Amino acid sequence: MHKKTLPLFVKFWTHAVLVILAISTGCSGTTTPPQLNPGVHEINHHTFFINSLGMQFVPFSGGKTWLSVWETRVQDYASYATNNVWRAAWFQDSQNHPAVNVRWADAQAFCAWLTQRERQAGLLSKNEGYRLPTTSEWISALGNVENYPPEPNSGNFDVSLKVDSFPKTSPVGSFPANIIGAHDLRGNVWEWCIAWPKKEGPAHILHGGSWRDQSQKLLDPKQPLLVAKNVSSEDYGFRCLLVLNRPIKP
Repeated sequence: MHKKTLPLFVKFWTHAVLVILAISTGCSGTTTPPQLNPGVHEINHHTFFINSLGMQFVPFSGGKTWLSVWETRVQDYASYATNNVWRAAWFQDSQNHPAVNVRWADAQAFCAWLTQRERQAGLLSKNEGYRLPTTSEWISALGNVENYPPEPNSGNFDVSLKVDSFPKTSPVGSFPANIIGAHDLRGNVWEWCIAWPKKEGPAHILHGGSWRDQSQKLLDPKQPLLVAKNVSSEDYGFRCLLVLNRPIKP
């Protein structure tokens, strides 16, 4: 696993928990990170949600919508895709890479499956669940970024730009998070979105650019990519959004 795989903010939270545990137990030599149960947690005034697959979400846009801090990983999607022909890309050597070769309908089906799974487990209520972010939600989570060219170590883009060391996909969280704690909103893989509340048209929407993109047009972070239905690619992935109808405080 690449040494940058673990997101920086997760490293900070993990360290904070270890310090708390060391103080409470009188043991300062432990090297095993604590295993947090699924649900809402707060560490050092940072609130986040961990689901049953270990995916982590941060609140934004008023608090009822929570965005995954990573693109959906190979290990996450593989938990769902146990009975079909999906496989990780041939070049992906880690479960921590983003899942690719996923169609828009596949991403939607994963969200529905995960929602049902966690409602049945009592982790989510009947009016809570997962879905793809809308275009406006995705852009809101992105925040203000410079368009072009991307700065060194700001994301995973085509090798010709010489801003990162990954020839294809990179493990999620390999680059610094943005202001809300989300990684890879630019680069790595294009991310499927939905047009809701507008009706979906003949094409579906992706945002963010990918590891194989270099042009200013494709790397414009707010410019959508429209593709025909039932299309998949080695640089198409997705990120989940979670709707929680409960107080933010754990």
